Amino acid sequence: MIAVVALATVSVAGTTNSMLSLADMAPPGFDAASFARLGLGVRALGMAGAYVAIAEGPVAGYWNPAGLSTLTDFQLEGMYTNWLGADIHYQYISVAGYPPLGEKRPLIQLGQSPVTFGLTWISVNVAGIPWWEDEGSYGTFDALSHLVILSMALPLAQTPSFTIGGNIKLYHDRILEGQSLGWGCDVGFLWRTQVAKIPLRLGLSTTDLGDTAVRWNGTTGEAVNYVPWLMRAGGAVELWEERLLLAVSYEWGLDRPRFERFRIGGEVRLGWLCLRVGWDQQLAGDHGRWSGGMGIIPWVGMTLDYAFLPAPLGDTHLIAITVAF
Repeated sequence: MIAVVALATVSVAGTTNSMLSLADMAPPGFDAASFARLGLGVRALGMAGAYVAIAEGPVAGYWNPAGLSTLTDFQLEGMYTNWLGADIHYQYISVAGYPPLGEKRPLIQLGQSPVTFGLTWISVNVAGIPWWEDEGSYGTFDALSHLVILSMALPLAQTPSFTIGGNIKLYHDRILEGQSLGWGCDVGFLWRTQVAKIPLRLGLSTTDLGDTAVRWNGTTGEAVNYVPWLMRAGGAVELWEERLLLAVSYEWGLDRPRFERFRIGGEVRLGWLCLRVGWDQQLAGDHGRWSGGMGIIPWVGMTLDYAFLPAPLGDTHLIAITVAF
């Protein structure tokens, strides 16, 4: 139960980060929405989150919205898991691309560039958290957090290999009588090229520009918390006739040195089977962890992905289904 209480504070109140020790705790109000930094996409997490330069599929909007411009169909991805096995219910649904309406897919253009849209919903729910007061009264409460991301991406008309994208994000939490609301935005860039006939991708994204303010109502003091302003930069290369994908990324927080982390991941594609592994190294405090996963394509238009994330507080197993229309 102690773990559940601590992680409820992590995921919903946003004052600590579930990947950090108590010694790394941020000052109150300066680490809001830490649940949103758990990561998104089972394929991406199987590669330890080294995904800013890959940015494929509907979850690309989370890592780098510029990656959505590569979609030519309509894709839906969903996942549910019990995070750390601690009754932290974590789930998401992400859709992006061009839905099949009639014989033609609707195409929206900005100038001469096609625009791709995506929508993602992330939810974390922790039930039965105990509380007590000095007078001796006690009970339980639920904590619920949501993040909705509206994404857009388009290639540059003069340089189609260079794409840009952006997100508008809505944060919402509910704890007892308190509710919070915050609006944020992200910007991403992606460049695809070849060096010596080897496919190369370079990605850069910045999230929660200016430290997104999350304002609480119905709580003592009507507090305002802030989501850290983060930067992600990375690269990816395809080898062995594009059957081997290797990616690295570096992430840091503006004025938040403890958010620095290095991620490296790889994926081997063997027809209908993909094998993945990655390492996520947090530079502040020397926190690191490995991850692994796999994906199978049972038939055309469907992918099943699995990721394993070990952690001192408990292991997490992720399973997602992606369907293309």
